[in-house]
Amino acid sequence: MTNVHLSLPRKLTQFLAGGALIGAVLSLIGAAVYSGGSRRVMLAYLVAFAFVLSLSLGSLFFVLIGHLMRAGWNVLVRRPAEIFSLNIVTVAVLFLPIALSVVLGGELYPWAKRDAVESTHRATPVALNEPTALAAGAPHGADDHHSSLYVHQTVDELTRSKQGWLNPTAFILRSLVFFGIWTLIAWFYFSRSRHQDSLAGGDDDTRQMEWWAGVSVFAFGITLTYAAFDMLMSIDPHWYSTIYGVYFFAGCAVGGFSINLLAILLLQRFDLFPVALSDEHRRDLGRLLFAFVFFWGYIAFSQYMLLWYANVPETTRWFVVRGASMAEGYTNSWGYLLVLLLFGHFIIPFLGIMSRHVKTNSNAMIFWTGWLLLMHYFDLYWLVMPELGPHFTFGLPEIGTLLFALCVYLLGASMIATRTSMVPTGDPRLSASVAITDAY
Repeated sequence: MTNVHLSLPRKLTQFLAGGALIGAVLSLIGAAVYSGGSRRVMLAYLVAFAFVLSLSLGSLFFVLIGHLMRAGWNVLVRRPAEIFSLNIVTVAVLFLPIALSVVLGGELYPWAKRDAVESTHRATPVALNEPTALAAGAPHGADDHHSSLYVHQTVDELTRSKQGWLNPTAFILRSLVFFGIWTLIAWFYFSRSRHQDSLAGGDDDTRQMEWWAGVSVFAFGITLTYAAFDMLMSIDPHWYSTIYGVYFFAGCAVGGFSINLLAILLLQRFDLFPVALSDEHRRDLGRLLFAFVFFWGYIAFSQYMLLWYANVPETTRWFVVRGASMAEGYTNSWGYLLVLLLFGHFIIPFLGIMSRHVKTNSNAMIFWTGWLLLMHYFDLYWLVMPELGPHFTFGLPEIGTLLFALCVYLLGASMIATRTSMVPTGDPRLSASVAITDAY
């Protein structure tokens, strides 16, 4: 098989650059027009950043498990995942506004404010001596329940006790470690795979990648978990969940598998993928996606059930703010988004891609991968944006930040893609992967 590099139209690059510029302008307009616009834009940007980060991490996971299991079937479809994995360098650039906000004491994280030792601007739990009122649903008046969930008060001892971990210096240092490890792993597997393309590596490169897969998966799991704690969970320094890292990982897998399958299907649609996939390849990719749709639903329910059963005020408040309570006086419009996630992220796609015939239908899978990417974004949106208040909001800040981050991310991925073949032509298992046919 010849080593043919991908050639993308110049108009696509111009379109992505223009989209990023429009997104930046919309974000700035949103910050100026809306009340509390700067905080809203930063929270919306955090959602968009977490979204593109999850795409690279999910892709990296796909690469790692393939080598860890010594899988041969996925060799043909591995290169797009390697490209999205290496695109973590673009995500690192997109992280700079968040890092700058933390260093300058912005409003993104309450614990990062300059006056965090004295006071903080945050949503705090209902009185800590009333756990049963929230979990069991004891009614409050409609006029006072929001004020009890969203108030401004001095930092309490619980928040102050976490300053050793939640402080700007430690946050930046840990982030450098996270991105350093992710970039190192992604570059190692991308460069080894490219080395095989020149026919200079072959079996030696394959053995190296398989040997390092176990260590890399371990490092990947640890860094992803603590990054989720730092970048997402700490927007409410009172709240905690030991299963939160697994929840974020499940979303990363769904997002990463979706973007890779979508990219392959679109490349084939426009005759940019050099090899035609067999139905069995499509089914295998669909099965992975289907499995992690179910896994996400399982972890989402597990987190809710465990925290509800524990009945701890700091954790029950977090779900109440996000519309998970039906108690009188505690309902809010975020509950509609929660229902959308229940059906749109789990039940509907679970039923939609269950059939083996759907998995081999390109048009259907293009729809379902796009659908799941949208639901994955709203999942992250549900994790972050309710900190603004009880009313669901979606406007210029959210559209602008997503458009900016996604266009920059795709621009970075396209630049990497144009410098490599879409198929790892030097992998010794490629011929066996190409030869895979319908097993049924």
